[in-house]
Amino acid sequence: MQRLVLFVVCCSLLLVIQGQNPRPCDGPQRFEGKLITADPTKNYEFVANFSYDGIEKRERLAGKLITGSGENLNVEFILLYKQHLQYIIFPHNSTCFKTPLTKPFMKAGVPKNATFVAKLIIGGTSDPRQRLLVNTWSGENKTEGVHYFVTVTEFGCLPVSLLTNMRQSGWVLTSFFNITLGIKNSGVFVPPRYCK
Repeated sequence: MQRLVLFVVCCSLLLVIQGQNPRPCDGPQRFEGKLITADPTKNYEFVANFSYDGIEKRERLAGKLITGSGENLNVEFILLYKQHLQYIIFPHNSTCFKTPLTKPFMKAGVPKNATFVAKLIIGGTSDPRQRLLVNTWSGENKTEGVHYFVTVTEFGCLPVSLLTNMRQSGWVLTSFFNITLGIKNSGVFVPPRYCK
């Protein structure tokens, strides 16, 4: 009987300990929002609206590229991973470049092989209405030569930030905000007529 009680206590303790650390999570299949990407080595910022479709494996980013010299350029990217195509669109002069898309599609969320770093609170800790509970993970994609830190919300696995270090470009930080679930207009993934 004592062994059974000891076994139950040990199993309960194991479950409590297992419950302490978050597990990698899958982000929503479809969502939209805004992002800011900063690349200090290339001296640019990109402020954009984005749409993410994990079911059809496609992304769209449309916004303003701000260079270190103060130049602002409106640009749109449509990434169609299933078709292996990327469209780079400049709406101000109706030009478009259609190029092969060779990088793999990245699912939203936390990769299964990521390492848990920390559970953090963004905002204040005094009042629950002033905070957002997030989890930070790190990992490496050896094939792509990328080391990353990704921060997602504790509930819903929504992206908060992504810090990547690539061999060829160094550190790049992307912050996400104003996220809504679903895609209001799936037409955003269709390139304009002048893209051939």
